[in-house]
Amino acid sequence: MIRHIVAYRFRPEVTPEQAAAVVAAMDEFPAHHPAMINFHSGVNRSNRDDRFTHAFTVEFRTEQELTEYLSSERHETFVAEVFRPVVAERAIVSYEYSPSEGDMMTAPTRRRAPFGMEYARIEVPDIEATIQFLIYHVGLQLEGRTDDRAYLRADIEHHSIELIAAPHREAGHTVAVGFSVENDEVLADLQKRVADAGMEIRDLEERQQALCRQGFATVDPNGLVVELFVDFQEYAEAPHVEIRPLDLVHPFLVTDNFDATVAFYQDVLGFIPSDHVVGSTTFFRCEDRYHHSLAISRNREPGTFVAHLCFAMKSFDHVMRMRARALYKGSPIASDLVNHSASTSIAFYLHDPKHGPRFELCDSHRVFTPEEHETHRARHMPADPRNIDVWRPAADDWGRF
Repeated sequence: MIRHIVAYRFRPEVTPEQAAAVVAAMDEFPAHHPAMINFHSGVNRSNRDDRFTHAFTVEFRTEQELTEYLSSERHETFVAEVFRPVVAERAIVSYEYSPSEGDMMTAPTRRRAPFGMEYARIEVPDIEATIQFLIYHVGLQLEGRTDDRAYLRADIEHHSIELIAAPHREAGHTVAVGFSVENDEVLADLQKRVADAGMEIRDLEERQQALCRQGFATVDPNGLVVELFVDFQEYAEAPHVEIRPLDLVHPFLVTDNFDATVAFYQDVLGFIPSDHVVGSTTFFRCEDRYHHSLAISRNREPGTFVAHLCFAMKSFDHVMRMRARALYKGSPIASDLVNHSASTSIAFYLHDPKHGPRFELCDSHRVFTPEEHETHRARHMPADPRNIDVWRPAADDWGRF
């Protein structure tokens, strides 16, 4: 194992609020780098040496994983644009050690969930129109195109959206979602859990088989295909697009088969409840520690559908720039700025039915610390619009959605 330690102090002119924002940004790194283990950060409490004010530690299984993290675009951009301008001094130590039995005992013993969402597969009536919509309004980059398929990506992962031409449809329809898994052992355990629950085990869609090392598919209680896999292909660097999403965070599933759907994702696949809106919605997280990598909402009417897909943008400024594009083009904003109570993100929603579900563009989606991820107790919040959006004025304000 490699332990990596960074101690640092901020410049005197840096305000507490600025320092807190930098620390919060660093705390989000493990959500984007699965190789980071046992990440901890904090303020220096030493009475003997106050040269450095803050520090963090993180572990990697191999030196190669540490090198890949240090040379990643996300890390290099953060250091150059965010960290160095506000830090007066730093000290870095990396050393190798052999974990003891006690170290191994601190690892979580629960069965692992999928790591995080990678893509949605959407059938659309006009594939060219949807490609242009996603490029201009969401900031995705087209990476592959045939007569009947298109792949668009947000960051280094091979794709975030796969489009299938479906001229027979009047509106776009999400037919599958894909979640990456940390390693072969977790994948095998997930497949066993699905089989033990009497659920169907399928091969991955043929084209997806070529984009990962191995995996399998199953079907949730609503007929939505869920693909699980390891070693999803990645590009060496992110798209050279200034205003683009950093990540595909979650799907929001609305279903009239709520209880069975919750049981499948929680009891079979191991998704972890983060919060509940009583009688309405459950927010689930994966191992990437986003507040929710999946939301399931009860539909009072017959039917099941993916209501929206959430993309995390680089900043609130980028959210507002995309909102300005929508206003300029007259593209339908299905729900304007929302300050989410549970996930702490601020977002707006675009929706043109022919392109599929709503597309949520958000900033500052909450990422749990490793400790919170293991110990957080899901809240049971009343079905009040202020538990969806803190900017709602009253308990009877349901108008925005």
